[in-house]
Amino acid sequence: MGYEIVAKKSLTAAQLAKVKQLAAICNEHDGIALKINPSMLEKRTGEHAEDFLCYEDDKLVGFLGLYVFHAKEAEVSGMVHPAHRRKGMFSGLQRAAEAECRKRGIPELVFIVQQKAQSGAAYMQQIGATYEFSEYWMNLGQAEREALTRAVRLRPATDADHETLIQLNVLGFQMEEEQVREMAERMANDPHTSTYMVVAEEKAVGKISVSREGQKAFIYGFCVHPDEQGKGYGRQALAQTIALLEAEGFAEISLEVACENSRALGLYESCGFVVQSANDYYRLKL
Repeated sequence: MGYEIVAKKSLTAAQLAKVKQLAAICNEHDGIALKINPSMLEKRTGEHAEDFLCYEDDKLVGFLGLYVFHAKEAEVSGMVHPAHRRKGMFSGLQRAAEAECRKRGIPELVFIVQQKAQSGAAYMQQIGATYEFSEYWMNLGQAEREALTRAVRLRPATDADHETLIQLNVLGFQMEEEQVREMAERMANDPHTSTYMVVAEEKAVGKISVSREGQKAFIYGFCVHPDEQGKGYGRQALAQTIALLEAEGFAEISLEVACENSRALGLYESCGFVVQSANDYYRLKL
């Protein structure tokens, strides 16, 4: 084997810079946009090995990151330099990540594969991973903005909203409550993230979160209680979030939506978001 794989519990600034540089090379070569979540790489807890670096002749030529939001699965994103492919490097990275997951009792991996990366889908078939769903990555364009009304208002979530947020996540994303609570604990106290309650008639009817990194803002965790849907609350909540971020001067505002969720996709498009790329998600049981 002419390469070395190093498992890291956290990345130094120099290592993170090399990972970003490698991603830029792969994106340029393949015409894609890899989802490696640099902001999450910067905030590793240092408790577990979750970043795997592949070196050849002391040069970083491969990377795989684990993103663990709850104990049932780990999301996986990775890449190999175009000039160093077909040498078994990604398989080596995968084996190292699988060993770490088995040690932690994580039973499944969920691979994030750029839809335009033809070799990615072929590799998923090769290892026996099962396709689950796809997501669009969308950026806010220059379309005319939704007129703001007083139908809803946003307010920062507080500790008193904790249980309401848990139930909104359970109902809005059809997740098990245990997993939702674990995710909430893992993501608590992130200085880059803000969560807002969507309030209508003095009652919290939904939630929306924003991650701010440099000049980029990412909207996620957006849902309206099932009993309150169809009243225009979601559209106004999204419009107000966009207005808030634009007033703060963010140059890029993005979000993700499941391709199969035509209702949400239509909402985002009507508010000015434009599809940029798509990711396919594949599940592999260990």
